Amino acid sequence: TRQQIQDNYFRCSFDEAWEETRAYYQRSHPERIAAIERSPKQKMAAIFKWYLGAQAGVLGFETPSQTRGWAPTVGGQLLVMAKRTGLLVSIDEAFGSNEVTGYGDANANGSVREVLFDRIRRYSATLTAYPVKGSTQPYFGLGFGLMQVLDPKPQGVFTSPIQARLAGNLASTKSTDGFIAAVAGIQFRAGRMVAFGQAQLSSSAQSGHLLRGVGQAITGGLRFSLGGAKEGIRGGGY
Repeated sequence: TRQQIQDNYFRCSFDEAWEETRAYYQRSHPERIAAIERSPKQKMAAIFKWYLGAQAGVLGFETPSQTRGWAPTVGGQLLVMAKRTGLLVSIDEAFGSNEVTGYGDANANGSVREVLFDRIRRYSATLTAYPVKGSTQPYFGLGFGLMQVLDPKPQGVFTSPIQARLAGNLASTKSTDGFIAAVAGIQFRAGRMVAFGQAQLSSSAQSGHLLRGVGQAITGGLRFSLGGAKEGIRGGGY
């Protein structure tokens, strides 16, 4: 609802948020102000700023079979900002090499089935806040997501193809965990481009799964402005 958007995202009235946006359009696209003001939907859309970005960094993870390791990551993100709050949606993938984990299996040697994997994928959505206004902005956020071990490969001896298939299915069911995450970072604006760096700390994986312990990620990258609305994407925007 309008009131929820004002309270949770704008942290001010809609009219105050629009006046700030209008000042931007007055400087950059004054010819568009009249058309936007005739449509409440366009006014609402113009206040939101859209950014598409790419990121890279490192992911820290731990498994039941090895201590904390670090793997390089690459990914992308979409940021929707409204005044001093935003929604950050991202996906990234970590690339390791024959990382070792395992799970309890009475049919395996030592009752532990060793599993190898190379990649971890993360999906996350974070509500962010920007307490300082300006070209350099620290930010922090709280969100949730999924972390998934991709293509886990159970090792060892199998008595039949069926047992091997069952082991693979069991490894897959233990490969994904939901998490809650806290994010802190800083961004630097230069025209339509924003450079950023951030750190993320996520909650522990479920006991008995292929990952364990808290997750840590340090990433940096660039975001590019798509504009303040659909028409802003075509016409320039922020």
